[in-house]
Amino acid sequence: MWKVRDLKKPKVSYRVYSPTSMSTALSEVKETGEAIRKVAKKYGIPESSLRHKLSGRVNPEAVRSGPPALFTQEEEARLADHLKFTASVGYGYSRSEVLDIATEYAIALGHRDKSNPLSFRWYEGFKSRWPDLNLIKPRGLEIQRAKATTVDCVRNYYTELGRILTKYDLNDKPERIYNVDEKGLSTTHKPPQVIAGSGTKPPSITSNSRVTVTVLGCGNALGYQVPPFFVFPGTRMRQELLEGKMLVLMVTVSESGWSNSEVFQHTWKHT
Repeated sequence: MWKVRDLKKPKVSYRVYSPTSMSTALSEVKETGEAIRKVAKKYGIPESSLRHKLSGRVNPEAVRSGPPALFTQEEEARLADHLKFTASVGYGYSRSEVLDIATEYAIALGHRDKSNPLSFRWYEGFKSRWPDLNLIKPRGLEIQRAKATTVDCVRNYYTELGRILTKYDLNDKPERIYNVDEKGLSTTHKPPQVIAGSGTKPPSITSNSRVTVTVLGCGNALGYQVPPFFVFPGTRMRQELLEGKMLVLMVTVSESGWSNSEVFQHTWKHT
C-alpha cells in the first residue's frame, strides 16, 4: 500500500524575547558602537532581528515575528493598567466590553475606524502579551461594599479625590463637579403574593420577555440636577415611547437598553 506523504508545512515556532532586552541592546549598540553579533548574544536575542531594527526595516517596538501590533507597547500598557484599575474598584470589563473599549481606543488614536472593530483574535493576542490579565469571576457586591467601607479604603478614596480636584483646579468650582449614576428598570411584572385556597396556584398576567430600561441620573456639587436620561432597548426611537413625556426629559436607544460610552457622550452633549 502506498503511503500518502503529508505535505502540510510543519508549524514554525518563533523566538520571543522581552521588550526590555531588545531596547537595551538597541541602546547599547547605538551609544557604544559595540558589535551587533556580540550584543545580540549578550542579551539572548536574534542577531538578524537586532540588525533589522537598527536599519529601520522592522519597528523597534515589535517583539515577535508577524504583522506589527495595533498598539505600541506604551499604548497597550495604558489599556492594561486601565483594565486592572477599573476591576480593582468594582467596575471590571467583560471580554466583549474590553473589545468595545479597545476599539474606541484604537479609533481615538487613529489606528482603526468604526467600520473595522477589533475581534476576539486580537483579544487573545492582547491577553497573551499581558499574562497578568485573567478572566476572574467577581466577588459579591456585599463583600465589595464591606471592604470599601474600611478606614483605609475611605481615606485612600478621599486622598485620590483631593489629588484629582487639585490637578484640575476644581477645589473652588463645585458647579463643575458632577456625579453620575445609572439604574436599570425591568419591565417584567413580578406579581405579589395573593390569598388563595390551600393547594391551588392562581394565575397572574406577566410579560413573556424581560426588557431593561436604563435611567441615568446626574447632579453637581452645587445642587444642580440634570434632567433624567432614559435609554430604551432598540435600534431606533419609537415615537409612542415619547408620548406624555416632560419637555426636559431626554431619551435615546441602545441595542441592549443599557448605557455605554456612546450613550454617555450623547447625554452630556445634550445636557
